[in-house]
Amino acid sequence: MLLQERHNELLDAGRQGPVGGPAGQSLDRIRQAGESLLQAADDAIERALSRDSVAFLEETRQDGGQ
Repeated sequence: MLLQERHNELLDAGRQGPVGGPAGQSLDRIRQAGESLLQAADDAIERALSRDSVAFLEETRQDGGQ
């Protein structure tokens, strides 16, 4: 499948929306989730840039694994 075909398939699925519901509701939920994710990323970046970088790195360091 070509990339453009996959893109068109995803667009068509988004237009159909959830079973029994209008497409707009599905797209609104996706948009809200995206905006929420972007806001969380902005907040994390702001915290990282406004604090002591060493303290931030120590606070967010993982214990083993990925």
